[in-house]
Amino acid sequence: MTPILIWLIAFAVVLTLLLKRWDASINRGLDGLLPAVLRSEDDRWVWCPALAVLVATAVVQPVDLLLTLIVIGVLALVGTKLAGWAMNKVQH
Repeated sequence: MTPILIWLIAFAVVLTLLLKRWDASINRGLDGLLPAVLRSEDDRWVWCPALAVLVATAVVQPVDLLLTLIVIGVLALVGTKLAGWAMNKVQH
């Protein structure tokens, strides 16, 4: 019960801070990182909860989050290498 309570508190605090600082800094940073296709008029209600979930999870279970990110990175690397290999075979 305690980890859930800590996660909820961390989520609420981070979400509140992100929503308050959206126009000042976070929106500008995301505009520089995201291509135009992924931007919309109401990005605040998509990115703020997503970032709050990631930060709250990192506070409660940092090792689990790190291992998940490593697994996703390895799978993405293998997927891109396999896709490149398959495209080379198709072109020849």
